[in-house]
Amino acid sequence: MDDPATEDPWAEYAAGWDDDEAARAYASAAFESLIVALAAHDVDLQGLTVCDFGCGTGLLTERLAATARSVDAVDTSPAMLARLAAKVDRGAMVNVHPSSALPTSTESHDLVVCSSVLGFVDDHPGTVRSLARLLRPSGLLMQWDWEADPTDDDPHGLTRAEIREALTDAGLTAVEVDVAFEVSVEGETMRPLMGIGRRP
Repeated sequence: MDDPATEDPWAEYAAGWDDDEAARAYASAAFESLIVALAAHDVDLQGLTVCDFGCGTGLLTERLAATARSVDAVDTSPAMLARLAAKVDRGAMVNVHPSSALPTSTESHDLVVCSSVLGFVDDHPGTVRSLARLLRPSGLLMQWDWEADPTDDDPHGLTRAEIREALTDAGLTAVEVDVAFEVSVEGETMRPLMGIGRRP
């Protein structure tokens, strides 16, 4: 019999994810940085159709859903997705559609968000191209990822150049990459990068 943890490496984190102080602080700070970035692009979250790729248990999803028109919440972890689906089923979120696969329609979303996930996918540039195809003209893709140190023996995350190149190669314009926010939890300071690109 296959080991469930091997099939779903995030399964062991799912049950306690919503109670994790660092995870909650990260989601809150990411949402705040998103609102600031949207305002800088003269965009209001109100009424937007959103895809939350790598949604996990929905810590960012629930913040998006409070204002957005609808949220397609996508994750490849069955355990994480089950926790999110349970919230949706009990009415904790409205207009949220959990799924293990990306929507198949193109030019169907105003905003795509990816919170600390693109650094974990097997094909970062290819995934960004797939996500960019979901965007309507003038739609935005926003990502938060840990900044990799290329001098490390085993670098974790993505470099600024990798983020910029993937967004640009996906045909997005007005590309920006910078530190998204700074938040400290239990003596640890988080300074993830935020990458932004707009579909022409």
